[in-house]
Amino acid sequence: MTVPATTQPTHAVPAENPYAHGPARRPESSGGHRAAPWAAPVPAPATTVLDPGLAAILRCPLTGGTLIPVDADRLMSDRPFRDGVHPVYPIRNGIACLCPDR
Repeated sequence: MTVPATTQPTHAVPAENPYAHGPARRPESSGGHRAAPWAAPVPAPATTVLDPGLAAILRCPLTGGTLIPVDADRLMSDRPFRDGVHPVYPIRNGIACLCPDR
């Protein structure tokens, strides 16, 4: 018995992956390759500016002292808390975070 030579598969090939969630994705138009996420340029950190009116009324939750800017990303109490340490609080996206980090 002879077996015919063929280039067609003898079994059905599914059109989509049955384990994939959602519709099948097509490759990008750039030759089918995308840049790796770590190869993308890193944006420069934005300078976070706290509103001057808000900075004037903020107080340290530990010492009750006035918060003074250390740099563009941190505020520091003008009064020491324990052992002469002045509490420092970060500014994230223009919002002073006065809760301790865990």
